Amino acid sequence: MACDSELPELVSRNPFLKDLDETGYLIDFVGGYLIVYGLPYLDASGQLQHGDWASPVDLADGVIDPPKDHQAWWRGTRPCDQQRRELRLGGGPSQTTVAGDFVTDQSFSFKLLDELGEKRGYKSFDEKVETYLEAITAPALAAYPDATPLAAIAVRAAEQGSPLKFPDTMSARYHINDLSALLRGKKVAIIGLGGTGSYILDFVARTHLELIVLFDDDKVHVHTIFRLPGFIPGAIGKRKVHVLANHYGQWHAAIEPVLERVTTENLPRLKDFDFVFVSVDDGPSRLLITDWLSANEIPFVDCGMGLNRSAIGLSGFVRITGTDRKAFDENAGTVRLPTENAKDDEYRKNAQITELNALNAAMAVMCFKQHFGLLDRESDATSHIFDSVTFDID
Repeated sequence: MACDSELPELVSRNPFLKDLDETGYLIDFVGGYLIVYGLPYLDASGQLQHGDWASPVDLADGVIDPPKDHQAWWRGTRPCDQQRRELRLGGGPSQTTVAGDFVTDQSFSFKLLDELGEKRGYKSFDEKVETYLEAITAPALAAYPDATPLAAIAVRAAEQGSPLKFPDTMSARYHINDLSALLRGKKVAIIGLGGTGSYILDFVARTHLELIVLFDDDKVHVHTIFRLPGFIPGAIGKRKVHVLANHYGQWHAAIEPVLERVTTENLPRLKDFDFVFVSVDDGPSRLLITDWLSANEIPFVDCGMGLNRSAIGLSGFVRITGTDRKAFDENAGTVRLPTENAKDDEYRKNAQITELNALNAAMAVMCFKQHFGLLDRESDATSHIFDSVTFDID
């Protein structure tokens, strides 16, 4: 792919190209041609291939005018439909040098018809691009559902040098690349993949973390899917860590499932992490994990919530506690870091609703980002409790 300094200016002055670029099409402007790289198509044997489409651009003060003709050029073999018939795109074999080493193999002349069945010109360059791209890629996308014409996504994701599978355009848009980069090279663990733990994963999977490891030994049950973010088809009956690692692997390439409950036997596995999220519903396990983490100077945040039915409706709290030994010493054995289970296992009988799971996770991730300097922080408090009735945070 060539890199032409004119492309950013052209994109900035033509909303259609800006949309193509931000959607994830790999485009360039070279020698007066707009090029769209990596378009999936079917060859004569029905196999998936990728080709590059080029069209001359008519400009007036940097704004693209309606095209003067139907012609376009193609680097690749002739695109076909699912019946292995060549698409009726007109043109034929044509070696045209667009620029440098970009030499085409085919020409196209795909004409549209008006309401009377007469051939007509393209009303805009947008219409020309959309018409060709739809005609070329539609058979391939129908035959290969995992194929994509958005070649720029993988290219730009690889260029950023992290396991994140999508280019972090959000950070670039708001000029915070330097802050997002603070998570590069960091390894985190999430212990407990219930409602809160799964939302924590939802949030951190969209970052440049080097590694995200999931610890849980439980299955997904019917009630579980009401607490997971979104909807994951076929999840019920499978192990949480495998379901979530597979699902969020679409976001992040370095998510490792560990089908284990954290106990004294495997605690040493946590020694190499830069941060640990603790989202368990068992008091003694919480005590064991947070005591060990803080004693070994591994930063952590422990999450918890309690929700009960009152005379009017549900009421309760959402809590986070961390991130060091001071946090453990100040809060262990209190409501801010419960280390025993409630009488008759009442905690497990408490209602949990997804918005409070999500809030609990959001508070935990904000604490995590404060720890690494992505978010500013003034308070030195080691625990925060949100009251769902008063909307106060203590």
